[in-house]
Amino acid sequence: MGRRHIRLAAATAAAALITGALTALPATAATTDDPEVLAGSGTAAPAYVRGLDDPGSAKSRSAGGPSATARAHLARHDDVYHVAGLDLTVARTISAKDRDTVRFTQRHDGVPVLGAQYDVHTRGGEVESVSGAVFTGLRTDTTPKVTERAARGRLAFDPAVRRVPGHRTAGHGLVVLPQGEGVLAWHFTVSGADAAGSPVQQEVYVDAHTGGVAFSYNKLDNIEGPAEGSGTTFGGKKVALHVYERADGRFETRDRARSMWDGTDGEILTYDAEGGPVADYEGTLPAGTPLASSDTAEFGAAATASGAVDAHMNAGRVFDFYRGMGRNGIDGNGGTMKSVVNVTQNGKPYANAFWDGTKMVYGGMNGVPFSVGLDVVGHEMTHGITEHSAGLLYAEQSGALNEAASDYFGEAMEADADGLAMSDPEAGLIGEDLCSDGSAPADCALRDLNDGRRADKNYVNVPLAVDNGGVHANSTIVGGAMWEMRKKLNKHFSDEIIYTALTENFNPWTDFLQARYGIVDAARRLGATKSDLQKIDNAFEAHGIYPGWEAAGYKRDGDTLAKGLAPAAEAVEQSRNMALDGAYWATSYVDLKSFFDGTPEYGIKVGKVKGGDGPKDFQQDGLWSLDPVIQGKDLLYTRVGANGADVVSTKVTGNGNKVTVVAGGPGDQREADTDGTTLTWVDIQGDEADVYVKQGDGKPVNITPEAGTSALRPTIAHGKVSFLNYKASQTYVDVYDLATGTLTEAKAGGLFDVPTDYVHNGTYGFAVNTSLFLGFQGVKGFDLADPANTAKQFSVSLANGFGDYVQLAVNDKSLVRTDSFAMSWGGYDNLPKLEIASIADVADDGKADWKRVSCGDGAQLYPTLDSGSDRVLWSETRGTTDVVTRAKPAGDCA
Repeated sequence: MGRRHIRLAAATAAAALITGALTALPATAATTDDPEVLAGSGTAAPAYVRGLDDPGSAKSRSAGGPSATARAHLARHDDVYHVAGLDLTVARTISAKDRDTVRFTQRHDGVPVLGAQYDVHTRGGEVESVSGAVFTGLRTDTTPKVTERAARGRLAFDPAVRRVPGHRTAGHGLVVLPQGEGVLAWHFTVSGADAAGSPVQQEVYVDAHTGGVAFSYNKLDNIEGPAEGSGTTFGGKKVALHVYERADGRFETRDRARSMWDGTDGEILTYDAEGGPVADYEGTLPAGTPLASSDTAEFGAAATASGAVDAHMNAGRVFDFYRGMGRNGIDGNGGTMKSVVNVTQNGKPYANAFWDGTKMVYGGMNGVPFSVGLDVVGHEMTHGITEHSAGLLYAEQSGALNEAASDYFGEAMEADADGLAMSDPEAGLIGEDLCSDGSAPADCALRDLNDGRRADKNYVNVPLAVDNGGVHANSTIVGGAMWEMRKKLNKHFSDEIIYTALTENFNPWTDFLQARYGIVDAARRLGATKSDLQKIDNAFEAHGIYPGWEAAGYKRDGDTLAKGLAPAAEAVEQSRNMALDGAYWATSYVDLKSFFDGTPEYGIKVGKVKGGDGPKDFQQDGLWSLDPVIQGKDLLYTRVGANGADVVSTKVTGNGNKVTVVAGGPGDQREADTDGTTLTWVDIQGDEADVYVKQGDGKPVNITPEAGTSALRPTIAHGKVSFLNYKASQTYVDVYDLATGTLTEAKAGGLFDVPTDYVHNGTYGFAVNTSLFLGFQGVKGFDLADPANTAKQFSVSLANGFGDYVQLAVNDKSLVRTDSFAMSWGGYDNLPKLEIASIADVADDGKADWKRVSCGDGAQLYPTLDSGSDRVLWSETRGTTDVVTRAKPAGDCA
């Protein structure tokens, strides 16, 4: 179990780096003959260019082919592209019919730049368009100050890594992250399984100058909710299978009948894990794992029940689908396609399926193997094609586009195979074949490409900790636009357009608007008519994807104190994101604009609740600032550098340049709190995390000296320091009395859950408990006068009974709650909202009369309460993330 929750990462900001600003975009952009330029973000190089007059193409074409044409085009128009000084290398040339796409990648001082890719698209040797993202403002020194070995040691600061016991780590060397002037980072891949047995493949980038984790995300692309031989599918249909007869006379699921076998010895292989744990198959194929086999060429009931028949058949259908578009297998080079069926998790069928970068892995649900659905198989294998082409990063908009492409192609395969008309209501349902209880397809489906959701009205702004920033929650928005194309155009032409855009136009950071432009560009290059282009435009307009959709108006009834501040807590779990005390407030942030301007990744903004000249930035070059705490006019925060983390103090009325170290040492000092006279914080050294207390001018005292402790979230109120303490496979709520020096422990969490967050007011403590297996959360209350007395413990109600990403704030009078399941059950019609109730009512029976803090439309997260009033400060997101406050609750919001 990963007990500490610290990830010093800029994942949210990085995933949103290329948002795209339009410099020439008429309302009917797809049908104009004028040059079009879509500006890049954080770079002078545009994200998309079409229509430049290029009379020199013919001359350059005769001199050296597509790559020479591409280079000459960029050089002739450097006033538009601004790439003359960049180190661009031709990575590959993608050729299809009379089209060529020359793909450039970028290095900075010899170090590859993550996701930097520029595609020059030509037809008949003439340049038609250019798309992608390369970065003109990179200035970072590429000499590491932190060794690769030291960086590997810092991986423990990523909570996602800490949640993978016994993980495997592979190093990939240095890379430059395109953030501001660039962040030099060591790249690692951490593989294994979390405490619940779920597979993890975490891509982690450790800042080679400071040692902090600069970017981290789980690469596994999970789908949500749930081969002359023959065999019977799970649905009871007898089908032909391409199999292989071994020398011993036994048959196995090895398909060498496809065209890739003749060219590259590529095969389609289907293995049977025979109930082995899914964690053993993530990123690896254990030696001895057998192919599904049979004594005869007819595979019997066992191969049906395990899903091997469906997996083998459907893998071949996926190969044939893409071969029809000129692609030779998942990698495009005729490489072997592998599938593994019949994996388990904690002794039960693994209720999911995923592509792990090398193969497909399938479990089952309710007795139904996940390989039954061609849409599921096509979905997951398309993730492999995306990985080998666009490389869409699996976070936020690019991640949702990644999911959408998989949904589109998986469902296109299944709808055509089933003979469904595009007007059929079941065409567009994802995973509807995975039910075994007789449910209607629409009730069983995981997602619906016909759900009509719009970016400007339904985009779910959630943190990376929730669904990697909404990759599934938001996928049907852009997926629905693409599906609408398939309804309005010739469906096979639509497939060709989307495939061409995916493999020739999209890049790792492509967002929804850039996807629209890439698809229109691909359609043009494939010979789309003016009417076709208008239909594509209409499809995206109907799904709310147009210039400026993120800023579409919405209701807000609080005072906005700062705009465009992405919360640091989205990347640094357990960071105290907000602070408020009387006249002053503070927030730690990952500021996207600061990335583009070249300022450091993490900082703290401090401002007045009323009046003032706006928030001030408390930051020092080369250092990260986190965990703000305000006491009067004193600001405490964690300052992180290459050699560790200290707690420092400064005045909110100053400029932030004069700081005093109040807690330092050989370990990392984090999560400080103060009541004005006493200071408490966590000292982290390896797996040990102890709580220290310093009263006045006295010496720091370790109040958790016992070995094997891992504490977090210490806060001070009314003479008590209380916190969570993990030790000996048990979690406790600990209460330390400053007057007597006594420490009282109360067991927290149950057999199948563990506390992951904690707040208290000196009288009552509230722990957020998280299920190890299901991920659901609940809140447990403790009477801190007698915390171990179970009769005085109580459960706190949540909006829908099962919490997710629950966050709390408390003072002497009130408790504030928010959680993702404040959204409507089973859907994403609403966003998480803040609610407030009296502490007395909550402590009475846990239910209380909850009132809305704000009636705003956005996602409301990271609350904090003023110690002396009902004023609440929080982050509100809808297009941008802003700091918002209210002095009093809004009420019922009827």
